[in-house]
Amino acid sequence: MQKVSIVIPTFNQIKYLPACVDHCLFQTYENLELIIVDGGSTDGTKKYLALLEEQIVNSTVTPVDRMDEFGYIIREKKILYPQNRELIILTFDNDIGATRTYNEGFKRASGDYCSYIVGDDIPHPHMIEELVQTIESTGADFVYSDMNLMDDDGRIIRQMKLPDYDFRTCFAKWFHLGVSKLYRTKLHEISGLMDEENYKSANDYDHYLRFAMDGAVFKHLSRVLYSIRYHGDNRKIGQHTTANYKNLLEESKKCAFRAREWLSASKLKQLN
Repeated sequence: MQKVSIVIPTFNQIKYLPACVDHCLFQTYENLELIIVDGGSTDGTKKYLALLEEQIVNSTVTPVDRMDEFGYIIREKKILYPQNRELIILTFDNDIGATRTYNEGFKRASGDYCSYIVGDDIPHPHMIEELVQTIESTGADFVYSDMNLMDDDGRIIRQMKLPDYDFRTCFAKWFHLGVSKLYRTKLHEISGLMDEENYKSANDYDHYLRFAMDGAVFKHLSRVLYSIRYHGDNRKIGQHTTANYKNLLEESKKCAFRAREWLSASKLKQLN
């Protein structure tokens, strides 16, 4: 079984991070390396992370196991968390920015496959297992799935059905790969990590565009395997603040123009 590295970047998400980490730890795929990167939180995240390893080792539950021959209910103490996950925790004292936070995790990824899961999102239990199966059955380098958009109460606001892959649809028209994905870690060696200098918001768009231009094979899995958290119109944080969202759109437009130029150049080469 190939190892999968999951990078969990977080910044001031203590209300949501424990649920995200739990859903990563309880993935049905067992050979996991979790790399949690706190990019400078000031909201209690550091306290949670300092106690996390102890919590994983020592947390127990006592569910009803059976009834004995005299009618007494017998409870058996069980370890709550899976004990066969690798865990790396990185914390920074000051805000290092989103793109560097991602990269600090990627630098330490030792798995054959890699993904990142933002600290307030929820991966569904079979996400990694199904994405690994798709990579290994198709030979793809990068596989992405459909997603739900949910509010803070867990209600589904929108189901995001993504298109099957082609370069024009997923990169040149706009970014249509989403955030539920898994790829071969070797792509970091081929195309590099995220661009910390030029992309503060559309860092994934630029990153995967470079993967594609360097020859990576993409595959769409038509399954909902991930829930993106939307905090509502009155609580716009992270990428959803007015300034950051404006920057996200501008950086995304820059990527789309690059993709179109690359596509035109590729067609010209084929004609010659």
